[in-house]
Amino acid sequence: MWGKVERRISIVPPSLDAALLVLTIVSLVGAVFFSLTYPNVILEQGMSHRIFYFHVPVAWIALYGPILSSIFSILYLWKKKYIFDSLAFTSNQLALVFSIGVLFSGPIWAFSAWGVPWDRTDARLQSFFILCVSLLTYFIFRYLIDNIRKRAIISAYLSLLCAISSILTWGAIRWIENPGNHPGSVLGKGGMDADMRLSFWISVFSFHLLFLVFFVVAYRFQKLQNLRQNLKWE
Repeated sequence: MWGKVERRISIVPPSLDAALLVLTIVSLVGAVFFSLTYPNVILEQGMSHRIFYFHVPVAWIALYGPILSSIFSILYLWKKKYIFDSLAFTSNQLALVFSIGVLFSGPIWAFSAWGVPWDRTDARLQSFFILCVSLLTYFIFRYLIDNIRKRAIISAYLSLLCAISSILTWGAIRWIENPGNHPGSVLGKGGMDADMRLSFWISVFSFHLLFLVFFVVAYRFQKLQNLRQNLKWE
């Protein structure tokens, strides 16, 4: 049985939603325009280098989405409150969406820069593919289980596995020798020019705002779905 807290739907002032949406749209448009016009390109990669300002911020969100979900999952296993299950589910939803964005943008960048859309010897690419499979497994099991409590418990443990996969993916170019074409850590290099660094952080800020908007919308939708299911069971 769902508690009274989960039944309550708080109303957010529309002005806050509108302000967040406008800020996100303006920042995204500005980030795209800025990254296409302002920073110099790397001579070895040409114009294909500009996808870097989309690919890396999206990859960051895809990697720590499962970690955020695992935190909510631990809170659910501890508190047994379904709000944390909903938050974990929302985090993994967005992690999967942004992971798909990485899988599309990465091969485009790789093929343009190195002539190889998918390098099978690259540890980061293979580990990222495993992360996507882990996220898909999470959703498959979740939708196969009808019982609310069992679904939340199993989903919580699967979220922990996805978080482990995310951490291993993050460390794939840091902890092991990587023979593939994938470059090293962006922050670890410390060699970005000022124009590249400014464009990069503007893009990071913009895509994190986009993540926040998606998170709010997806969580509200999930909350309504849970309320509907709860009323049906009653």
